[in-house]
Amino acid sequence: MSADYYRSDGIRATAEEAQRLLLDVRGRLLAQDVIRVGGVVVVVSTWFTVIDLGFAANGRPLLWQTIVSDSTMHADIGQYTTREKAVRGHAQAVSMITSRLRGLVARAALDDARS
Repeated sequence: MSADYYRSDGIRATAEEAQRLLLDVRGRLLAQDVIRVGGVVVVVSTWFTVIDLGFAANGRPLLWQTIVSDSTMHADIGQYTTREKAVRGHAQAVSMITSRLRGLVARAALDDARS
């Protein structure tokens, strides 16, 4: 089974186009934020994948992906059908991760103060 390749506008790409796109790592990076809260550092990155990650409920290919990583793990937290949705999803991920990290760091500080 061959992979389905796409351009960022959602139009199918040839294998040659896909190879060029895949090699353009900087061009595929839509957004990247480094979140530092206390001693915790997390990176949120959103990429154009070139390869369809699966079909969304509307039958469109999933071509954008948001990944959260720290020094020990990487987690896929969002997949999108369009660049616009990926931009919004990235911003939401950054906000959510920042909020959760602040809560965890504050809770840890409170627990330390109680000990």
